Amino acid sequence: MLVLPDQLKQRFFFASFPDWLLLNLCFHERLQATEMVKVSSCWARQYDAHIGGCKRNNLNANSVNNLDDSWVYLSTNGVVARDLGYASTGGVVRDHDGNWIVGFTRFLRVCSPFEAEVWSILDRIFILLNKGYRRAIILTDNVEVVQILTNLNLEDSRITVLRRTQRIMRAEGTWKVKHIPRNRNLVVDRLAKLSLSWKSSLQVLNEAPKEIIHLLQEDKEHGCFM
Repeated sequence: MLVLPDQLKQRFFFASFPDWLLLNLCFHERLQATEMVKVSSCWARQYDAHIGGCKRNNLNANSVNNLDDSWVYLSTNGVVARDLGYASTGGVVRDHDGNWIVGFTRFLRVCSPFEAEVWSILDRIFILLNKGYRRAIILTDNVEVVQILTNLNLEDSRITVLRRTQRIMRAEGTWKVKHIPRNRNLVVDRLAKLSLSWKSSLQVLNEAPKEIIHLLQEDKEHGCFM
């Protein structure tokens, strides 16, 4: 008989479906990386259809097959509130011209800044794979994360979320991790801070929130993705 620990009951019974699914996939020790992607993609497609994504999927069916060779830019960031220690993440996928493809936010509750950053990357990799993107340049201002994820031949980490991220990156797709200055990562920094105030689980943003439109335009003007 399996008993759910008290500290996990809130997330198990009251999390949204995407959050619940990602939590279980990432912490299931017996699930291999390739199996994790296949299962998450299957469930994600069913969930997308359930909330009305069928029409969108039909419109994009012909284009998804051509995404494998497309490189995109994935900017990520994790922030931790100083008072309560709550963490959240923000991320955005853009093309080489800096055009918005999709954004993400997630409220994580209590975790370290390093774990928040890695959660941000893992969430986005799952969603990118499900959308047909298999090649991404991951941009982060966390030097430690860049150093660890650049060398995927290192032994798997004892940190569960990092171990899962390493395995997914080795098994599926092609990923380049690059460090950028913090002042060039303001879009996702703002998204992560918005997520702290929203306190909602994993959100996929098909359009940019109005609060970051000016920051997106500044990135375009500076040619950050050329």
